[in-house]
Amino acid sequence: MIKKTVIITGASGDIGKAIAHKFAENNFNLALISNKNNVEYDDELKEKFDVEIKNYKFDVSDFAQVENVFNKIFSDFKSVDVLVCNAGISEKRKLIMDVLNAEIDEIVDVNLKGSIVCSREFVKHIMGKPGKIVLMSSFVANYGCACESVYSASKSGLIGFAKSLANELGNFEITVNTVCPGFIDTKMNNNLSTAEKEDIESMTPLQRLGTVEDVANAVFFLASESGDFITGQSINVDGGYIPL
Repeated sequence: MIKKTVIITGASGDIGKAIAHKFAENNFNLALISNKNNVEYDDELKEKFDVEIKNYKFDVSDFAQVENVFNKIFSDFKSVDVLVCNAGISEKRKLIMDVLNAEIDEIVDVNLKGSIVCSREFVKHIMGKPGKIVLMSSFVANYGCACESVYSASKSGLIGFAKSLANELGNFEITVNTVCPGFIDTKMNNNLSTAEKEDIESMTPLQRLGTVEDVANAVFFLASESGDFITGQSINVDGGYIPL
């Protein structure tokens, strides 16, 4: 039996690693895409699970590279079934009047346009058979975030894109959904002080930060057979976070 394959962008980060582990333990082959940092856990997963893993290093905001690498991925694997667009960059907190044009371009190109172009290339190759697309948005898409307005806009755009694309692709048995993590305990949030983390936990009904496994579980649920009748949805993984 041919194993299914998942493409994961942003694979070198904490959440990317957790997503890769979740799919590998469920017998998926992995096409792992990273940019600035190398994937450092692929050998570990190969030893633990009987899956094929290939790494591809490029910037998702370089749209010519996206097309070329997706052609290679679909040549390298017999069956490619799921796309997880996890690549993203954060925004330095600043007032909108201080945001530079180059910063706007970078954030929108990676977070929004990169996911759009990756989705386009994925659909080109799988058209005619069922497939799953999961986009990584953020809780700020729902609540907004002062001094991170461009980042919030890029993540909000993913939700609108997913809803529209879900309508477009439903007849082809391709589902499209977004996952919106809240405050997740990753290296990216190591800059938060103990007091700041306690404040966040106090605004979270489940009284804790999320884990990378919480996010990976939601992504896999949407990409698995359990999510076959779910499309155009935005799933919050935020512990019920209630901003003040």
